[in-house]
Parts: sequence; structure tokens; C-alpha cells
Amino acid sequence: MKFAYKPSPNYRTKQTTSGIMRDLTIALLCVYAYSVIYYGLNYGSGFAIRAVLMLADSVAAAMLTEGLYFKATKQDVKKSLLSSYSWITAIILTMSISLEVSYYGLFIATVICIFFGKCVFGGFGQNIFNPAAFGRTIIMASFSGTLATDFATGATPTTSMNSFGWVMSQETFSQFITRYGSLAKLFVFYNPGTIGATSSMAILIAGIILVLRKDMDWRAPAAYIATVFITTGIIGAMHGMGAWYPLFHLLTGGTMFGAIFMISDPVTSPITIPGRYVFGLGAAFLTVIIRIKSNLPDGVVYSILLMNMLTPAIDKMFDSQQITSYKKNFRNVGIITLCGLAITLFTGTQIQAKTPSTDSSTEATKSTAGGYTAGAALGLSDDYSDNKVECTESSNDGKTAVYACTARGFGLIDPDGIASETGHEYKRNEAEITVDLSTMSITSYKLTVFGDTEGVGDKAVTEDNLAKYSGATLESSIDATSGATYTSKSLAAMAQAALNAAAGK
Repeated sequence: MKFAYKPSPNYRTKQTTSGIMRDLTIALLCVYAYSVIYYGLNYGSGFAIRAVLMLADSVAAAMLTEGLYFKATKQDVKKSLLSSYSWITAIILTMSISLEVSYYGLFIATVICIFFGKCVFGGFGQNIFNPAAFGRTIIMASFSGTLATDFATGATPTTSMNSFGWVMSQETFSQFITRYGSLAKLFVFYNPGTIGATSSMAILIAGIILVLRKDMDWRAPAAYIATVFITTGIIGAMHGMGAWYPLFHLLTGGTMFGAIFMISDPVTSPITIPGRYVFGLGAAFLTVIIRIKSNLPDGVVYSILLMNMLTPAIDKMFDSQQITSYKKNFRNVGIITLCGLAITLFTGTQIQAKTPSTDSSTEATKSTAGGYTAGAALGLSDDYSDNKVECTESSNDGKTAVYACTARGFGLIDPDGIASETGHEYKRNEAEITVDLSTMSITSYKLTVFGDTEGVGDKAVTEDNLAKYSGATLESSIDATSGATYTSKSLAAMAQAALNAAAGK
């Protein structure tokens, strides 16, 4: 481990700020393009187009904000814009959020992070906080309710794991990970979370290229990734979990993206070599603690901002003659590592497995594309044409008739499904519904195939929720399940179709 720069005399490097920013821009856009392709192939062209428009929205907001600031402070607008690289902040901010964030929320958050996180400190190179991380917290704190639910991609891996208390058995994990394919799939091309975190592989390749081109110092990112892996590996072993546990921490959430594109920021991280190791170590410890013991499912952004505040103190700690203070610096880094590891591992002993909640107060406040609010009553005489329901009679003894019904819900993703107008592709829910022909009411409702997204729609198909349909007629209304309105509408659509078929409509 190298703790000191080469002593003088030194050769002048050929690297320039503009060259580094150019390479960084290209790397970010390549990873972004990878994500756009992922959304296009897996969710439809509507999702891919939205990803592109969100990036354009944020870049426009960043350029407009800095342009007005430079105009107001009587600076050369064109020259200042080209040397402030505000588009990089906009790209990173867009990549650090999910696709369902509204254009409005992203635009305002970009304006705030550029002005308050960058301009007021003097502009490029003088800000104390990572502007993109600052903007991300604005979105989390102030715009979480302004979401475009038509573009939801289901529960993220970290959100789902958080609902289990970050503890589960190997058997439970084997079932759990099938929602996202596998750990290998998460690494390559399937991380339904923030836009930029789609592929850890693409992020890692971009980071390696930036390091090889000497555009990025590897120490803080390497320290961060290694510490997250080692710490969560020990915590996992303490609770009887295998090697999958630290790998899951690395491959989900914003771990890899934050390590490569945010922790490596030379402006808001220490300039001393031992300081960079400490910065990465501290961010890793905070990330793990926030994940396993707070209400936040990730913690990467907050850990970076907290360490940004400590950057001056870290540099002051290691501000000394490098050669003669080598042993002292090495010892200090070791002490900090042991203290941080002890605190994090102690926190890890306090976690315990829990059963995921069947209700979601957050989802209950969202509206669906059809205008229903989660938890609202769904009338069996309402219009469910969007669900493309099909129903065929499978038996009829004169008293009761049994119908095999199928309807579109909110199950992503199925290449053989039916694409909606926005480019979504859905699996189909299937049910066996028995109707009393004398009263024209449902006597039995059995779900035979659940095609919707696990962790999102399965709250609506419990025995208690399906029991709501017992005795229902075309005049009845059924309460939608909070957080699973799409699935609830799919169930109601099949019930309506079965009753209409029984009535000969």
C-alpha cells in the first residue's frame, strides 16, 4: 500500500482538466447508454425514451442555472460554461436516481444542486459537497411524492432486502434472488434501481479505463469497495450467511456507481494519499451502518456527503512531511480502520431477520395511470379495457359456472406479453372464478397464475384479499390493496369478465 507521492523533482503530466472531464463525460455516457439499452430491451421503448429525456432535462437545467449565474456575476457565459463542466454533475445526478422521478422534481433538484451545491462556493473546483450527491438528497427529501408511477420498475433489490432486515437464510435468498435472475445477472445487466446502477460490470469497466488513463485516482474507490465487501462478509458470517451476502451488497444499490463516479471526485475528497484511503474506509463503514440499521435501503449518497464534511479534517490529520511521517500515517490509518470496523461489526450484531410488511404506506399515496389511488374502491362495473381481459367457460352444471380468466396486470417483464401504448410489456395473471348462476355472484376466486412483479403485486393476491370477491356482483365494489393497485385492477377485471360471461354479456 503506497502512502506517499514521489518526492521532487517531478515531471509535468500531460493530463489537463479538459482532457479528464472529456474522458469522464464519455465514460458516463457509455454507462448511461448501457442503461438505456437495458430499459429498452426489458421494459419497452417508452422507458428508454424516458431515460433519454430525463438526462436532457437535467443537463438543460444545469446549463441554464450556471448560464444565468455567470450572466448575473458578469462573467463570460460561453467561456465559463465550457470550463465549469456542469453537464457532468447533471449526468451523475440523473444516473443516481430511479426512472420514476418526475421531470419537474429532477429539474428543480438540478437547479438547487448546481446553485447551492456548486455556484455559491465559487464554482467548479471549490465546492465542499459533491453536487450530484447533494441533488440526490434533495430529491429523496422533497420530491419523493412527485413520481411517475407509469414508469415504476418494481421493488429494487436493496428495498426488498431491507424489508427482510438484511438477514435471511440461504434457502430464503435462493428464492428471493430469482426475482432478479441471479447475482451474475445483477452484475451484468439487471439491477432495477437507479438508472446508473443498472450494470456493475459496465461501471467497473469504465472505472478501470479511467484509472488506466490516469483520469481517476484508484485509492478511495478501491478502499471503499474492499471495505464494503470485507465488512459485510464478516457480518454475513456472523449470521450464518454465505459469500452471496457481501456480493449482494456490492452489486445492488449505488455501491459500484458511488465508488467509481462519486467517491473518486478529486474536489470533495482528500488530496493526501492516506486521506484518500480513510475517505473510502469511512464512506464504506457509514454505507453499511446506514443500510442495515436505518430506514434507508441504500446509504451510499449520505455516506459520501458525511465524508465530504470531514475532508478538511482528514487532510489536516495527514498534513505532514510525507517521507518522515510515513510510519505515523500508516499507524493512524490502521487505528481508524480498526475503530471503524469495530463499530460497524458491533452494529452488525444487532440486526435480525424480519418478515416483510404486507402493507406499504409509501405506495398508498401514489396514483396509477388509470386514475385510481391505491386503496380506493374498484367497482366491478368500471372500465377495465386496459387490462385486456379474456375469459372462457370451463364448466357449467346449470347452477354454477366456472370461468378461466386472464388479464394484464403489472408484471415486468415478458417478451411474449402484450405491449401497452407506452411500450410496457406485461405477464398475465390467470384465475379460476366460480359464479352462482341464480344470484349472479362470485362464490369462489382462485388465482392459478401470478404474473405480476413479486414484492409489488403479491400483496393483492393473499387469501384474505381474494376472499373479498366472495358474494360480489356487478354492482359491487372491491377495495384495492394499498401498494398493489395495478394487480388489484387486474383481479377486478377478471371478476367483471366472469360475471359478464355468466350474464351472457
